[in-house]
Amino acid sequence: MNFRTFIDMSKWGILLRILPLTALFCLTKWFVHQMHWGLGKSDSQIGSLLAAVTFILAFVLNGTLSDYRASEDMPDQIVNAVETIQDTNLLIAARQPDYDPTLLTQGLVEILNSVLLCLKQNKPFLRVENTVTNLNQLLVPLSKFCEAPLMARLQGEQGKVRLVIARIQRIRNTDFLPSAYGLLHTLIIAASFALLTTYTEYFIANLLVSGFLFTSFMYLLFLIYDLDNPFEYDGKSSADIDLSPLEHSYHRLSTSLSEINDP
Repeated sequence: MNFRTFIDMSKWGILLRILPLTALFCLTKWFVHQMHWGLGKSDSQIGSLLAAVTFILAFVLNGTLSDYRASEDMPDQIVNAVETIQDTNLLIAARQPDYDPTLLTQGLVEILNSVLLCLKQNKPFLRVENTVTNLNQLLVPLSKFCEAPLMARLQGEQGKVRLVIARIQRIRNTDFLPSAYGLLHTLIIAASFALLTTYTEYFIANLLVSGFLFTSFMYLLFLIYDLDNPFEYDGKSSADIDLSPLEHSYHRLSTSLSEINDP
C-alpha cells in the first residue's frame, strides 16, 4: 500500500464525519464524571447491551452489504444490454445497405444519457422509462431486416434494461428493513447512555474505551447508511456505485454516432 492510497479520502470520509461526535461524547462523559452523575459501575449487564448492539449492527450491515454487492453489477448489466442491441444494429447495417442504424443508435445514447442524469442529478426515473419505451418504435425499421428469433432477443435485452432500472429506482427510494433500523437506533442510544453514565476505577481508561466503542458504533451506523443507498451521488456517501461503465459506453456510442453521420 503506497502513501497515496493511504491518504485516499474515500477511506477516511466516514471517520472524519463522526470525529466531532466522538469529541462531543468524550467531553460529555468528562462533564458527567466531574459532576459525579455516574449511575453505577460497568458490569455484565452493560456488556450484554453492547453485545446486542454489535449483533444488530452485524445483521443490518450484512443485509445492506449483500444489496450493495448486487447493485455493483447493475451499471454493467445496462451497458451489456445496450451494447448487444447496438452490435446487432451495426451488423444489420453492414449486411443491408438500405438500413440506417442512426436512429436506433441515437435512442441507445439517449437511454444511457437519461440514466446518468437520473443518477447523478437525482432526476425522476420517468425520463428513463420513456426512453426505454420509445425504443419500440426505433426497433421497427430493424425488424424488417431481422429474423423473428433475433428480434425476440433484442426485445429481451430491452426488457433487461427496464428491469434493472426498476431495481435501481427501488433501491434508491427505499431503506433496508425500517423496523431493523428502529431497533438499531434504540439500542445505540441506550448503549451510548450506558457508556456515558457508567464508570470504572480508572477514569482515563474508561474514557478511552468508551470513546472507542462509541466511535465504532457510529462508524458502522454511518457505513450502513452509505451502503443502503449506493445510488446517491450527493458528495456525502463513501460507498457509491461506480458509473464509469455507463459513461464509457455513452461516450463510445456518441462517437460511433458521429462516425455514422460523418463517414
